[in-house]
Amino acid sequence: MPLVLVAQSAPPPPTGLSGSVTGSTVSLSWSPGAGTPSPYVYVLEVGSTPGASNLVTTAWATSSLVAPNTANGRYFIRVRTATAGGVSNPSNEVTVTVGCSGVPAAPAGMASQVSGNSLSLGWQASSGATGYVLEAGSQSGASDVASAPVGNTTSLSTTAPSGIYYIRVRAVSACGTSAPSNETVAHVGASIPTGNIFGSVDPVILGNCSSATHDAWSVDGGDGYRYRTWHPQVDPSGCVYAHEHGDNPAMSGNAEISAVPPKFGYIGRRHPMAGEPNGHDEAHEGFKVFIANPGDRNDEGRVNRVYSRSVFHMGTGGPKRFNMPHHSAEIRLVHPEFGLKAFTQLMMNTGGVGAVCDPRKPAPVKDVMQLNSPCRLNSGYEIWSTTASVMANGREVYRAFATPAVFDPITVFNPANPTELVYTWDPRVSAIKNFPGDDWSGNRGCDRES
Repeated sequence: MPLVLVAQSAPPPPTGLSGSVTGSTVSLSWSPGAGTPSPYVYVLEVGSTPGASNLVTTAWATSSLVAPNTANGRYFIRVRTATAGGVSNPSNEVTVTVGCSGVPAAPAGMASQVSGNSLSLGWQASSGATGYVLEAGSQSGASDVASAPVGNTTSLSTTAPSGIYYIRVRAVSACGTSAPSNETVAHVGASIPTGNIFGSVDPVILGNCSSATHDAWSVDGGDGYRYRTWHPQVDPSGCVYAHEHGDNPAMSGNAEISAVPPKFGYIGRRHPMAGEPNGHDEAHEGFKVFIANPGDRNDEGRVNRVYSRSVFHMGTGGPKRFNMPHHSAEIRLVHPEFGLKAFTQLMMNTGGVGAVCDPRKPAPVKDVMQLNSPCRLNSGYEIWSTTASVMANGREVYRAFATPAVFDPITVFNPANPTELVYTWDPRVSAIKNFPGDDWSGNRGCDRES
């Protein structure tokens, strides 16, 4: 009788894989696929991401497993059957989580600094993260240029080919991967044009930074102009500006809000006042960003329920501080409970100027240190109160109340001469303020809240 060789085929995969966790003990069970020939063993695969087997690959004789003292983490598990005919396809995959309350929070404060083709990146640490994954794309939200782990660091320096890159970072841990950070846009290998950046900058506010370094903090307005934007008072290059802009926009816990950089001066250029054919040029140092997240409590005990970002132009350090009756404001709101969103840009009429002597009387738009005032204020501050009522189809959609406060103004008002610049170290100011020995001149309006 002739010898007939029959090739054995790979077995069917196991079925019904399930997993459960009690404390740090992981229990798994499954069934052999129908028609699985004997003898056979199982191959257990465990990975840190779906489909991966980077943590465990081991043979197992029975269709159940109990693993005590499992380290905290998130595990992706599947099982295969191995016979003389080969190894089966994988079973269904289960995910088990040990000792995890959730994935890390998205990193905040993502920022970039470019010098030629050298790129420096930095971000804030995310609690619980054991590493970070950097994503870079050729357009916003994309990761077609890079998506790679960078270790447990919050800064990175590298070289890159010339181009425009949209960059963000995610925090990773054994429990999973976070949502993306805010996105920074890096113009590598080409200087950012300064000729089409709208608005002028008083050199005195640059501190020991150069104009070119300062202008690197600009964003495309989509209208043929670039606009200067938020930057830290201490530049990543090490120089220090003589002005600040309030909160970092990336401090918002809402990714939609933090991903949109503020465009200082955009509203004024788009909505010029009478006699301003080239736009309403608001001094750069006057722009302040205020961030609030749900759960934040103000000094009156009120608890915030929405994500909000307000950008106000709060006066200037020059004579325009006294004769500019309108200032721009941008308000973004996201209500996490109801999914409501609002975005408003407007010009505030802040022309009402007056000192408040009686705290029982309603405050006007500004509460200011004012020369020739009939009363003596007992603190050096300004309060700018505004209400924005947004209408649609004849009815109010929402109303936003905003009250930014300045605790160390660098100039005061002189109603007798609105073009005069009166600094707080002026002897005339010393004569009306009520705090001997207090020198306001050092901070340039850097102590603000909303």
